[in-house]
Amino acid sequence: MTQSRESSTSCVASANDPATTLLNCARQLEETGLMVAARNAYQAAALADDTPNGRVELAGFQFRTEFFDDASKEYESLLGLAAERNDHKLAEVARHNLAAVLRKTGQTSRATTLQARASESTLSTRGELGTADLTGRALDAIDQEDFDLAENLLLRSLAIERETDNRTGEATDCANLGALALLRGDNAVGIRFLARAYHLHRTLNDRVNAGTDLLNLAEAFQNASRWSLASRCLRRAMLQFESCGAERSLDTARTRLREVQQVQSVFQRDPLLN
Repeated sequence: MTQSRESSTSCVASANDPATTLLNCARQLEETGLMVAARNAYQAAALADDTPNGRVELAGFQFRTEFFDDASKEYESLLGLAAERNDHKLAEVARHNLAAVLRKTGQTSRATTLQARASESTLSTRGELGTADLTGRALDAIDQEDFDLAENLLLRSLAIERETDNRTGEATDCANLGALALLRGDNAVGIRFLARAYHLHRTLNDRVNAGTDLLNLAEAFQNASRWSLASRCLRRAMLQFESCGAERSLDTARTRLREVQQVQSVFQRDPLLN
């Protein structure tokens, strides 16, 4: 299970601005796991904000909590607003994030098209691809089973993130390199990258991605027939997803835990009964 990199944009605002106050409140509520209250605060901030920033933050929250339909609609609307205002930065952010939502919902062809347009925009304005572009193109390459290209792009992005000491970006790249290694059948490399990603995501208190790292680690341990470790990872993943309102991933972790427990029960039975 790969991870997308969230892009954001911000506008200068006074610390006493109502939208800024609401956004700060929303982030604190999300941080403490009060997800319904956080959703209400993000929605209020989006309504109070004269800039697109509040709506970008709301869409990001919807994405993190796996309300993908709501996130998709918000990013579509922001893309339309960017076209009206000729706001290239907002368009780039909306395309990157909408592509991430589309990947999550299996709409890979459209995600690839949006990613290509976002990368073209980055090249025309900056002259080189940013890490969000490299990651997005790598995820599209994984979907197309071009694993060599995906690895090259992710390693380029990881080098930039480490050079700039961006731990959020480093965590994303390590997570994706770990998932890619599992697809290639290299459990040892996968575990090393995923363990690093999990450590970083825990440090950053990024619970949904920490849970995703644990899901992938569980897969690696299942591949190695290390069922107890797989079960432990899945239980911890459930705690992470439950704490941040990621219900879809929580259901996935529950289902996989039941499957692992069934295998464990077979091995624990008296051999004479098999």
